Amino acid sequence: MQQIVLMLMHLLDVIFFLGLAGSSVVVFYSFIEDTVELFAKDDVIPPQPVSSPESTTPANGS
Repeated sequence: MQQIVLMLMHLLDVIFFLGLAGSSVVVFYSFIEDTVELFAKDDVIPPQPVSSPESTTPANGS
């Protein structure tokens, strides 16, 4: 019984450290992606004029 518990404990250690390594890869990738996004030049699109319904001429000419 003690051998089984010891084996399961080591298995959980391996699973824990694999998850920790996977999470650190995701954090590192996100850090690189956010850094590129932060310092990337944005294509500035000039604002387009928006016509409001109040500024249109009524159809009946009044």
